[in-house]
Amino acid sequence: MEYRRLGRSGLLVSDICLGTMTFGNQVDEADAHRLLDRALDAGINFYDTAEMYAVPPTAESYGRSEAILGSWLKTKPRDRIIVATKITGPCHDPRGDFVSWIRGGGAALDWHHFARAIEASLRRLGTDYVDLYQTHWPDRTVPMTAQLEAFERLIEAGAMRYAGVSNETPWGLTRLLATAEAEGLPRMVSVQNNHSLLKRDFESGMAEVCQREEVGMMAFSPLAGGVLSGKYSGGAQPEGARMTVFSARFRERYAHPRALAAADRYVAIAREAGLDPAAMAVAWMRSRPGVTSALPGCTDAAQLETIIAAGDITLGDDVAQAIDAVHAEMTNPVV
Repeated sequence: MEYRRLGRSGLLVSDICLGTMTFGNQVDEADAHRLLDRALDAGINFYDTAEMYAVPPTAESYGRSEAILGSWLKTKPRDRIIVATKITGPCHDPRGDFVSWIRGGGAALDWHHFARAIEASLRRLGTDYVDLYQTHWPDRTVPMTAQLEAFERLIEAGAMRYAGVSNETPWGLTRLLATAEAEGLPRMVSVQNNHSLLKRDFESGMAEVCQREEVGMMAFSPLAGGVLSGKYSGGAQPEGARMTVFSARFRERYAHPRALAAADRYVAIAREAGLDPAAMAVAWMRSRPGVTSALPGCTDAAQLETIIAAGDITLGDDVAQAIDAVHAEMTNPVV
């Protein structure tokens, strides 16, 4: 495991961060604790959650992942573990507010929601501070200055150490950084965006922002919801797997025909190189310019061992070139 500075913060994080969104739905508390124990033993010191988890989000599962992580934290030295969580904020979904049960729905990133969200998160986590507090989605209605002032108040109160964003755009992150600098307010130390072999939008603009502005990228879904493991090849629908039990929202993102076809190509590259496909996908992510930490999740011990193994893999030039060739072909097909 490697450890890297997260942006300009004082946080030295493992370059694999374990996501917990499956805890409280696909993974019960006892199994989650076993997975967390193994991850910590392997050197993973960075754990990400959110108030809306478990996923898929429901009124019944709301807050469960934080609560499970919190019950585990009680048994560990708090200073050894870097905890990241998120305030929900608005999610502009054409199907409506799909988390309407959180503070009455229509959540905004104003002080009212910040204060209530972190209070509840700290209670579930059983701690008096989080190391990284992130906005889950951007809010283009509440002024950025007001959002940054909310972060500042929470930092001054000792409830959080550093601020980050998730699902943000290059424009949004750049404006937040400029506003923070101009107003003397907390600077974003991280961005958590979707990035994988199947979704490389990060490289089109956000990577430059992260590198030039020294913002740490936390790449969520580096396995594309498990699609890059190859378990959905040939139309397979394994019992209990995410794309089997999750909503159409997740299948549309990761398991459409074009994505499955590309995943099969990447799986073939991994197997030809003698690598586990999932381990190759995480190892590739760890090597990407601008990425501080790959952020996969898991549902069982075997999946976690594959993720841990990726921490010791350095991809050869031949594998990297084969990956790029597939990407070029899939994104620029010959018509």
